[in-house]
Amino acid sequence: MTSDIDEIPKARYIRALKSCQLPDPFPATLLKCDFYYYSFEFRQPSSPHWPAVSVAFYKPNEVIPSKIRHAKNSYQPAIGTCFHCSYCFDTVAAVRLKLSSFSHMEVDIDRFRNLKHILDRYKHGKDLFDNIVQPFPRPNLNETEIPQLLLVESERDRFDYMWKRLSMDNIGFRDLDNYPNATLILNN
Repeated sequence: MTSDIDEIPKARYIRALKSCQLPDPFPATLLKCDFYYYSFEFRQPSSPHWPAVSVAFYKPNEVIPSKIRHAKNSYQPAIGTCFHCSYCFDTVAAVRLKLSSFSHMEVDIDRFRNLKHILDRYKHGKDLFDNIVQPFPRPNLNETEIPQLLLVESERDRFDYMWKRLSMDNIGFRDLDNYPNATLILNN
């Protein structure tokens, strides 16, 4: 399996794959993720199935992951077999780090790094980069499949920002105490 860290295969797919008698050669498969922003409370409306995780069988050192990634659009699709939670961070610092460290340098600008902008986007489900005018729709959490780890009692506090960000005073950012104006911004 080859994926980005924010692309998480669903447990039921892994169990099914594990229990199958896999053909040899195994046909390369592309897991198409349910696409969320900021938490499982906002879903991407225009392309709800993000082409993400590549599943292929290769011998060690035969193919490098970047070649798998580039070929993935030719793989057999498997819709709804993983989660993609984009910008699902529990600190403002992590949001800013992502902006400054990934390949799209055009978004690493003061406007998008601004605390007020970040808090407004996360609180209201608006696109961080102002490309999409409408806020992301909120799915009914009772009808939304979310990773089982988030529901494990001992892990709930650790991952609460992933599924109940909007009901939290700090909208799930654990480092807001580091920003003196954060409470004032959130309350306006």
